[in-house]
Amino acid sequence: MSPLTPESIRGCKADLPPIGSVITKPRRQDPYIQQEQHRYRSPRGFQHWANHLAFAAMIEATLQYIDELQDPIGFWAATTCRWARIVEAPPRFLAPELTEAFRRTPSPYLDEQLPQVLPCFRLMLPDGALFTEDGVPIPVVIVADLRVMTNWLPPMAQRISGISCVGLALDGSTYLTRHSFQQIGERQPTEEDMSHPAWQWDEQAVHSTNQRMEGLAINALLVQLYQPELLTTGPAAKVRSGKGFSGGGGEDDTGSVSPQGPVWIGKDFRLDRTTRAPAPGSPSGASSSAPRRPHWRRGHWHTVLHGEKRQSRRMQWFQPVYVGLS
Repeated sequence: MSPLTPESIRGCKADLPPIGSVITKPRRQDPYIQQEQHRYRSPRGFQHWANHLAFAAMIEATLQYIDELQDPIGFWAATTCRWARIVEAPPRFLAPELTEAFRRTPSPYLDEQLPQVLPCFRLMLPDGALFTEDGVPIPVVIVADLRVMTNWLPPMAQRISGISCVGLALDGSTYLTRHSFQQIGERQPTEEDMSHPAWQWDEQAVHSTNQRMEGLAINALLVQLYQPELLTTGPAAKVRSGKGFSGGGGEDDTGSVSPQGPVWIGKDFRLDRTTRAPAPGSPSGASSSAPRRPHWRRGHWHTVLHGEKRQSRRMQWFQPVYVGLS
């Protein structure tokens, strides 16, 4: 059963073939994937780069069925996958420790002042970082700046401005949040933000999935814009010799694209788990007959002044702090 027809997309999730069998054909036959799979090599613990390209191509191919499916979320997912391919959106590998810190850092409200220097990137998540409400992994989130896409989008979509986050789950479903700047058509994520309309879902669970996905994506975007010291580039992986397709994800030395080292977000970051006494006068430090148990104080983004006469503004991340009893 092919997942690229309206019938199979509407099919029961249990009847869908394993993702490995679905992406084998595009990995072998798609010229773009054949070339671009040599550009990067995912570190251990992340979805294989070539598998992601094949999966994104599978989602993009559903654009031809969107009108029949009447699936607006599927349209955004397929359109974003196409945009990522056109602009050659690079992968960014989010380290596990920073992933945990981002879980404890709510994403702030953004506006049009956000720099337009990062049109699109593929947020590669470590194993176990994000799941659907059914426990299916979401290994990659494509993050796109809709302002940069304006002249490329169809007229019906050009009025929306903000950051689009599309999560590609391994069961063929796609998740969407749009962090709107202008609040045009803005709404809280609901079950309609999940692109498998014929399946059953839990609205509250989908809302939770979207919140967690957006939190990781927006924090990763802001770190790249405002705290580049957390970005490091690893050495390019050695390409294994041999020819032909390997089901285990091996690459050959015939590719025309030179391999690039992975760009990490927070590779050397370590979440500070040292217990700190509550500050005097703080809610945690106030005198009480029932003192609060040790807990994490959430991280946050704050606008700080800098530069000559402190007239420039930029955002700065203050990481989560573990507050305990003194």
